Amino acid sequence: MRMYNIKECREIVVHESSPEVYKVIYRRWFQGCTWMLRARKLKTNMWIVEKYIGYHTCEMDPFSTNHFNLNVDLISLFLISHIEASIRYKIKECITSVHQVYGCTITKRKAFFGCKRAFEIVYDNSDKSFAALPRYMTALYHFNPKNIVEWKLEWSPGIPESILRYVFSAFKLSNDGFVHCRPVISIDDTHVYEKYDIELLFAVVVDANKSIFPPTFSICDNESQEVWTLFLNHLKEHIFGQHSGICLISDRQGGISSFVQNLHAWYEPYAYHRYCVRHLKAKF
Repeated sequence: MRMYNIKECREIVVHESSPEVYKVIYRRWFQGCTWMLRARKLKTNMWIVEKYIGYHTCEMDPFSTNHFNLNVDLISLFLISHIEASIRYKIKECITSVHQVYGCTITKRKAFFGCKRAFEIVYDNSDKSFAALPRYMTALYHFNPKNIVEWKLEWSPGIPESILRYVFSAFKLSNDGFVHCRPVISIDDTHVYEKYDIELLFAVVVDANKSIFPPTFSICDNESQEVWTLFLNHLKEHIFGQHSGICLISDRQGGISSFVQNLHAWYEPYAYHRYCVRHLKAKF
């Protein structure tokens, strides 16, 4: 019923709903439109339409945006297959796909929440993902004891659970593979925009085939001198070891530069700090 009225550019509302009776009417019934459907449940648990006035006495609504019945729940169910096909499904693509199927243009806000809910249906929500992170990292270390996992937790008075502040992870294969890569490493950070405002710190190098090789990553609650110091120290301890002549590339953010300058282990000739040309170009 809802799908039919969406394609007919009509908006309906539930006028009566109970375990025995279900009745829907035209949303703008006050304009004199008599369209109505009433169904009743039989003793056999089947439903029967006992009254239906299928003729609209009003003019068709020229909806350009935001059909009332095309809500976030319906959009999210429609988008599940799209999210499964591409985790990077965009809001613009959502608006286009909905218009092609339903003939209605939805707002960016409705498209955003539709994509968000579809993503949670497919991949679960942020709460479950964060709750599973300690078990996931513990399992990685248990079955791969040579993997590297460093934690920093914080306990607050009156709160029985610890708060994740920082986690550093590196696979043993990444550690072994670094010796075959160029001694040039790029570090950067990016925001993870979700319910939890966190930062992802990462380091990448380039191998002999000119392919990107990710030796390690870190998740933290916010970018600060403390977390960058931990990240760089763990990078040296677990990945570089006694290697010297490492070229460290970053952007020209004052934070990273000052953090590197305060770490004696990253002084020349052990390491040479340089800036990313792409970032320099973007600033001009």
